[in-house]
Amino acid sequence: MKKVTYPSGKTYEYDENAPCIICGLPVVEASMGGTVICPWCDCGNYRNGTKFTLEEEVNHDLIKKRAREKLDRPANNDTMGVKDGG
Repeated sequence: MKKVTYPSGKTYEYDENAPCIICGLPVVEASMGGTVICPWCDCGNYRNGTKFTLEEEVNHDLIKKRAREKLDRPANNDTMGVKDGG
């Protein structure tokens, strides 16, 4: 379990291994959207840096399906890649 304190001063405890409600991958870190959505989904990105399409934005089942596929595939312009979940 991890703790996060938001600018409002409220502190929350959360499970970093819990699945994100959008992509289904572990949350890893709290985002500005809360502790049940991963920071990547909160920003409309897959973990390799590519953006969600409009179709994916409205159909979270597509995001869950494609999230694991894209996790190991860096975006064309991505030089940083993804290591250790973020």
